[in-house]
Order: sequence, then structure tokens, then C-alpha cells
Amino acid sequence: MSVRNIIAVRGLNLAVRDLEASTKFYQNGWGLEEVSRGEGVVYLRATGTEHHVLALHEAPQSAFLGTRLAAPDKATVDAIHARAVGFGADVISRPHVLSAQAGGGYGFGFRTPDGITQWVSSDVAAHQDAIDDNHRPNKFSHVVIRAANFPTLQSFYTDLLDFRLSDETDGIDFLRCSRDHHSVALAKAAGPGLHHMAFEVPNLDGLMYASGNMRTQGYDVELGVGRHSGPGNNIFSFFVEPNGFAIEYTTEMEQVDDATYPKRSAQWWRDNRPNKSGCAWGMATKKSERLLSARAGKLVSELNGCDAVISKHLAG
Repeated sequence: MSVRNIIAVRGLNLAVRDLEASTKFYQNGWGLEEVSRGEGVVYLRATGTEHHVLALHEAPQSAFLGTRLAAPDKATVDAIHARAVGFGADVISRPHVLSAQAGGGYGFGFRTPDGITQWVSSDVAAHQDAIDDNHRPNKFSHVVIRAANFPTLQSFYTDLLDFRLSDETDGIDFLRCSRDHHSVALAKAAGPGLHHMAFEVPNLDGLMYASGNMRTQGYDVELGVGRHSGPGNNIFSFFVEPNGFAIEYTTEMEQVDDATYPKRSAQWWRDNRPNKSGCAWGMATKKSERLLSARAGKLVSELNGCDAVISKHLAG
């Protein structure tokens, strides 16, 4: 696989109404760990070496603030910036040194055609060691975005950011930037906004343990445990966190090789999907109404003008 412009999704930025309560949930419930904080922001890591996979910014309303993307080096960041300008993207900063509290590094911000902020960065500080705990998330897995202008947004990711299309379905198209089958997916639903975010745990035992811990903390499993009978083939369990976002534990994501992977169309999946209920095991076949509302953005206020919040903390 050749070196890509974007090599991973580092994580997400969220605006939350109650910073301390949200931090407590993501630490005690979800299994992340606080790594640093500043005025009105907390950065949380998984057990892997990425500096942080989630940044919580205190704001008057809960909102999805955008995605953090990893580039391999500063030269690639500069090249993506130049291409974004030429592409006519809404660029909100030039490449610059980023906040030390957020791991530092070098990057810039811009918006997708439907207004979702993306930050591209390289040279972000990494932890020296991973944490040996298979019962907690080890990395950010993928983000699914509700697409207001689906064809334009897909072109934005593939043409500007060099994502590859893995599979198309009637409801979601799946894009990759690494060997993982998908790191970004675009839901053909009213948007723009966050459909759901997913964190990887190392194995099925870890996913079951983490899901059980969430139930012990008082959070219902809204869908799962199951295995997707379709793109990605990954195991999942879904929850709704206190701010109203849909959130997923996942493991065993299908690994893809560019030279051999046969991209499949929506028609192919209509004809060949092994279990049309969505779960290969026939276990997780009914989504809760609360999960459906969260995926549709009905439980939070999306894109509510919080760009100043995230820019303040990332600019450095």
C-alpha cells in the first residue's frame, strides 16, 4: 500500500455542556484516560500511543466540532493545504504549530462542503508506551457522518484527501485511508452532522467486558452485541452517551489491501448480503428508538457556531 496523504483518523472534537460530567463518563464508563487539560477543554487518550482520541470542549450546547486527521509529515500537511486552497475548500487557517496541550505538532483547519471542520496534522506527540489493558479502547476506529450533499462530500474525501472508496450500500458508503476497511463513512441521511463515532477494542472479550462495564454504569446497549453482515465485517455494540451522541465499541475490522480488494457496489450488497437483518449472527437486529434519534442528530445541537471554541485550543 502506497503512502497516503491521510494515514489515520486521530479522533474527534466534541462540544459538551458539562465538561466534568462528560469527562467522568468517558473515563469511568467508556474507558479513556485524561492526558491533559486547559481552560475549558479536556484531552482523553485510549490505550494506544496516539496523544488523544477525544477532545471535550465546554460550550453552551453539545455539538460535533469536527474530525482530526493524521498526515505522515509536515510536507504532506503543506501539500494538502495548497490543494485545499486550489480545491476551493473553506480553509480556516494556514499550517502552524498546534497547541502543546493537544500534543503539539503542525497542522491547519478547513471545512468540508457541508461545513464540518477537519484538522490535518503531523508530528503530534505520541505516548512512549501503550497501556496493557485489553478491556478498554486502544484507538479511534471510525467516524460516520450524515451527508447533506452526498456526491460532493464523497468527492471531497477521495479527490482532496486521497481516501479510497471501499464499498457502497444503499445507506452508507465506506472510505478508507489505511488497511482498516473504513475510517470515514458517509451516511445518506439528512445532515450535516455526526451519525456515530466508533472506538476499537482489541478483541471480542474486550468488547464484551467494556460493554458489560457500560451496563454496570447504567447505560443500556442500544444495539448489539453483533457482527455486521456487510462492509467491514466488524463486531459492534452501540450506546448513547450523556450528551446525546451515538457511540460504538468495535473490533475485528476487516483489513484491506489496495491491490486485491474488490470494491462492491450497492447493487452487489443487495444481491449478496449474507444476512439482510444487518447482523451476521442474527442477534443484533433491532435498533432502539434512542439510538435512531442519536444517529439522526435529534439529541444534540449540530454545528452551532462553536468553531471559535476549537480554534482557540488547537491554534497554540
